[in-house]
Amino acid sequence: MKQKDVFLVENFDYATKVFDFLVFLLPPIVRRPIWKLVFKEFGKNVMIGEQSHFHYPWKIKIGSNVSIGRGCQIYPSYQFKDAFVQIDDDVMIAPNLCIFGAGHPVDDPLAKHIASTVHIKRDAYIGGNVTIRYGVTIGEGAIIAAGAVVVKDVNPGDIVGGNPARVIRSRSVEK
Repeated sequence: MKQKDVFLVENFDYATKVFDFLVFLLPPIVRRPIWKLVFKEFGKNVMIGEQSHFHYPWKIKIGSNVSIGRGCQIYPSYQFKDAFVQIDDDVMIAPNLCIFGAGHPVDDPLAKHIASTVHIKRDAYIGGNVTIRYGVTIGEGAIIAAGAVVVKDVNPGDIVGGNPARVIRSRSVEK
């Protein structure tokens, strides 16, 4: 990496931390207009917990009636234009969720960057301390148990948990 690129990346990280700190000093009613400006999409009745961090918020879409718990971190891909993090309506997220919208292949981590959209569909519930990898779709009405590491798609209505996350129970989703 060139010296100039390292300088820009380091300063962008510093700037986003300062931005997060300053925004959370404001009362919630003042935060909403700021969030509407910086996110790709930002619905109504969205609650974002303190100490949450959104890297590249213009690559994040949040629907209406969404609750994002304290300390959540969302990292979409910057390099891939079509890779977003999308959270649909009526989703509840417990504290300390971490979403990685990009990564590197295990066999050659320096070779290239891998990224894909992470999509959390309507009525899903994500427990605390969950990690979700790039390219994963959480189905409608799915429940992710606390501490799960989700590396593949979750079917609608499934309850998953563990590392890597596995189906604990399947249930039907009423439409």
